[in-house]
Amino acid sequence: MSSTTTTTTAAPAGLTTSTTLLPPAASLLDQLLENTKSLPRNVTGLGAIQLGISEISSQARVLRERAAPSADGDTKAHYLLAGSGINAEDIAQDLETVTLRTTVETTVTSAATETDIAGYLRYKREENIIASIEDSVKQTARKFDAYVSANIRLDWNYEKLLVCEHFGLVPRGTASKLGAELGIGATGTGSGAQQLPLSGAEATPGRTRLPSATAAAGWKKSSLGRSVLGPASGAVEFPDVGGVDTAIQQQQVGLLLQNRQQRYAAVITALNLCRLEHRSMPLIPEMAEVSKSFGTDTRTQQLSDSWVMLSCVIPADTPERKFVNDYCEGAEDSPESIHMQKLIMRGSRHYLEMQFFNLVESDIAKYPQEAQLGGIPSVENKILAYLKLRFLKNGVWMKQNLQIVNNVPIWALIFYLFRSGHLQEALDYTVQNEGYFQKIERTFPIYLKAYVKSGDERRLPGDLAERLQAEFNHHIRVYDPKTDDPYKYALYKLIGRCELNRKNIPEVLLIAEDWMWAQLMMIQDSPSATTDVFGVSPAERYTLSDLQNMLVQFGARHFNPRGNNPGVYFQVLLLSGQYERAIHYIYKYHPVDAVHFAIGLTYYGLLRVSADTASLDADLLTVDAQGRPEINFARLVGYYTRDFRRTDPEIAVDYLSLICLCGDLKIGDKGAQYLRLCHESLRELVLETRDFAVLLGDVRADGTRVPGIIERKMELIKISDEQQYLRTITEQAAEQADQDGRTPDAVLLYHLSEEFDVVVAIINKTLGESLAIADLSSDEVGAGVSLSLAAAEDPVQLARNMMAVYSNNGEILRKVTPKNREACAMLLHIVEARRAFEDGRWEQCLECVANVNVLPMELTNDTGSIRRRAQQFGGLDESVARNVPMLLVLAMESFVRITRDMDASAYGDATRSKKIGELRTRAKNCMIYAGMIQYRMPRE
Repeated sequence: MSSTTTTTTAAPAGLTTSTTLLPPAASLLDQLLENTKSLPRNVTGLGAIQLGISEISSQARVLRERAAPSADGDTKAHYLLAGSGINAEDIAQDLETVTLRTTVETTVTSAATETDIAGYLRYKREENIIASIEDSVKQTARKFDAYVSANIRLDWNYEKLLVCEHFGLVPRGTASKLGAELGIGATGTGSGAQQLPLSGAEATPGRTRLPSATAAAGWKKSSLGRSVLGPASGAVEFPDVGGVDTAIQQQQVGLLLQNRQQRYAAVITALNLCRLEHRSMPLIPEMAEVSKSFGTDTRTQQLSDSWVMLSCVIPADTPERKFVNDYCEGAEDSPESIHMQKLIMRGSRHYLEMQFFNLVESDIAKYPQEAQLGGIPSVENKILAYLKLRFLKNGVWMKQNLQIVNNVPIWALIFYLFRSGHLQEALDYTVQNEGYFQKIERTFPIYLKAYVKSGDERRLPGDLAERLQAEFNHHIRVYDPKTDDPYKYALYKLIGRCELNRKNIPEVLLIAEDWMWAQLMMIQDSPSATTDVFGVSPAERYTLSDLQNMLVQFGARHFNPRGNNPGVYFQVLLLSGQYERAIHYIYKYHPVDAVHFAIGLTYYGLLRVSADTASLDADLLTVDAQGRPEINFARLVGYYTRDFRRTDPEIAVDYLSLICLCGDLKIGDKGAQYLRLCHESLRELVLETRDFAVLLGDVRADGTRVPGIIERKMELIKISDEQQYLRTITEQAAEQADQDGRTPDAVLLYHLSEEFDVVVAIINKTLGESLAIADLSSDEVGAGVSLSLAAAEDPVQLARNMMAVYSNNGEILRKVTPKNREACAMLLHIVEARRAFEDGRWEQCLECVANVNVLPMELTNDTGSIRRRAQQFGGLDESVARNVPMLLVLAMESFVRITRDMDASAYGDATRSKKIGELRTRAKNCMIYAGMIQYRMPRE
């Protein structure tokens, strides 16, 4: 090894050390490393040792344990190293600064260089096991943290609002709004939470229930996953609607809301009565009268006008579901759909024209002096009087750009005759004053005459349309508000459907009603692939669908910017035939009226309803595969009944039966789905209200059944006969009640569905369970008494009531299997035995036990007879078999008590001895019997 040169430096003042002249430890280590590189390699041909830090540490620890401790410690080592110029303390400090990482590194490349192969392999095995365990623990912790963060998202403010909302301390929808902001659903967890997989036992819970011979498989479980009716209280608003408007909620409370609901309910009841009698009913006018009676404020008037609006589309004599094929099932470009669009446009246009003319007459009546109607009150004179009210002041026409002819604003007069729907009067006026038009616009009378002649189509023939378009583009299209008459511009634009890319008409269309009327005037009724029937090219096409899309893009804020006048946008949607969006929008502001608008439209087949049962669990408004909106009609009606279905279930039946209106739909299985939804909602109503006598009928003492409301109205829910009614409504409600553990309800419902054998089976099961779990020291069994059939909560009284009815009716008794009848009789004997035992009547107790005819109570010791009874144990009904151990206890305890009483008696004779011998013989028989069936009884 080469020599090293050391450099001496002066120590700071005040410091003296023995190692001042030694070189730094770090430089010595570096020199040592460099010198090792010059050592010979592979001298013997052996492979180089490449040990990792963990192996070196392990082997160093072994060597340290083998080395004998020095008597004088490390003093000699320090002196030895110091003599060679090495500072041991500095080296130790440098070594402590080295960071050792626990990693798996490359081990020996040549097996010949490692002698302890077994130790090495043992160490590597332990190291791999520990690393695997640590990795598994970390992975499990990460999965658990991810699951917790995804599933448990409780917010205590949200939970508190839910509780307050349930008790009515805060308005409905308050918790829903907070939940929407936090992304929390109704259960307090995130909507996108993933569920851990269930084990086999958890996925298939084994709850034994009695089978029904006529059970329908489709009714085993709710088809919606949750109740059609929704909860009886609390917030049930649709997620896409949110809470009801606070102002409306404060107005429609208490008696006001109840009065509103009662008036509408009277119309619904009358409607169903007419349907049962196969008579049509003018539903829309009836609804309009009810709505009009609620007041004279603006919102009420708008709702009342909306019913009138629908009456212009739907005549009073329209039969039920008249438009279902044209509106709900036809494709958008089908002839049926186009025909329906024409009806909607013409009806809406007629309403707007009628509404405007009513406004004209109302203004004239308010200001008769200013109007100066005079003379004959013809339509022409009324419109002229209206123009005087608007534009004439002190005998001067205030609007400068009006074209005045003979002191009449001629274009304005014709336009407002158009606006009020009096086209023939406009043509008559034009013909009468044709001389004036020859001077100003000589071709206009020709256009107007052809336009009026087209009738409801209101379209020009192809040649005249092209001619008017050319004339419009030549000298009318460029409008100057200072000199050009705006009404002349409007008439040319509307008659010729000119410049459709500009939908507005300046100075003329001042309010939403005017604008909507103009759009309906310019819409083309019957588009085709290239040109319509009047020769209009696709570039000039403007259809009802285009108008609907434009209104949706505008949104409610455009027509109701302050949010205080929702009726305007609601009417705009109705006028454009967007009935589903109209219901969805108005529900937030007027939920009661929204429900009845939906019912009215559905009655005539003018409302598309949701078809997918998965979507029925969520929003009020959904969209089908073709992009057409649909209303969740079943839940809309079901939720509405929550305010009165418990107090007046008959009215609730009237409403829920309307769900079956959609049962005639032929697209897919939508009609069948709505029939199931209707029947399911009625079943839920039965179970929730428990008003069986009113809804399903009653049971008389002789076992006959009195029809209930649902059965009397089963024609409304598309059920043809009594047996189908029993299977569809009563029996399925009974199954649900049995699953919920409501035995008295299930018994009565099965009885009403004429499943008499199932009734006795349920009674046996319930009575057997009650006897088995009741303590012998208590009197829990048979404590209650009820005079009402199947209304007793006490299983003993329930069994006696039903068996008394069945025993008196031979026809019913024949439908009950002998096994169930015998089991019920045996259980009632067991009840009597218990009661005798509890009262200390030991002899009567033994007599009742003998009447059960299960235990060997004979006076002879016949082992063969005992064995036969033990063999019969397996054939006993389960409800009886589980009570045999109790019977043995009753018998043996009675034997003991009677024997003790006899032994304590002061009189002793042969009769007593004989009696005690008989008791011992019977007790011995019972003990032998118990030994034969001991493995079929509980250990205790």
